[in-house]
Amino acid sequence: MALTVTCELVPPRGADADAVRAAANRWGAIADAVNVTDGARASVRMSALATVAIVRAEGVETILQMTVRDRNRIALAADALGAAALGVRGFLALWGDPVKVGENPDAAEVRDLETAELIALLAGIREGRLPGGREVDGPRPTYLVGSAASAGPAPVDGLVAKLDAGADLVQTQIVLDGEEFAEWFGRCREAGVAERATVLAGIAVPRSGELIARMEKMGARASAELAERAERGEGAEAVADLIEELARIEGLAGVHLMPLGSPPELIRDLAAHARRAFGAREA
Repeated sequence: MALTVTCELVPPRGADADAVRAAANRWGAIADAVNVTDGARASVRMSALATVAIVRAEGVETILQMTVRDRNRIALAADALGAAALGVRGFLALWGDPVKVGENPDAAEVRDLETAELIALLAGIREGRLPGGREVDGPRPTYLVGSAASAGPAPVDGLVAKLDAGADLVQTQIVLDGEEFAEWFGRCREAGVAERATVLAGIAVPRSGELIARMEKMGARASAELAERAERGEGAEAVADLIEELARIEGLAGVHLMPLGSPPELIRDLAAHARRAFGAREA
């Protein structure tokens, strides 16, 4: 599955399948694959696997996010097999937000596995092995195994370890500083990450200074220029310029769009802008 643009779909806080269908068609029209989140911010939402089933029924390619917070390895493996049977073409293995940030701070966390161990579990199933060593019945499923990454000053050893565990897709956290991202990606390139995995830069639009602050709490690091432009209400234009800057980075495969409440028309325009920018690089 060639990727240039992926887009995030957050399941509803209810059982409205029509809302999921509408979102699937909205984002599926602009993206090569749609990420379905798994209990983001430790909140109660429609299950990611049920959401994926609805999205797949609309003919949209999907990437299923899976956190280790809520399920043990048996349940995670069962969900992976079910998702593969539905035609899911990728997984994104995540640690998951701690329950203390959600509406049920007293809920128990499972965390039977580390994130790299979930990546290894998914890669093992892809190779025909179930947890415990038994072989997968029938043909081996085919899919990408993804890892998240924070494009900051920290060493890239942890990301390399996740690739060693079997990841071949990387979607970064929100990028708000092109220069810092380029420095990080340069270190990734030196470590062989770009040769071993499809890497997509996380993109969200800070429509105000308040949103910049929220994104920074999620791990983003904004450049002074982009923060100033967001304060002036120029966040969309700043992100469009950022995408052009990212498209010039050798080895970067594309972008992962996170709507986060942005108008659908804006996300559609940014997806088209990304395709033009990355396409111009290949021309």
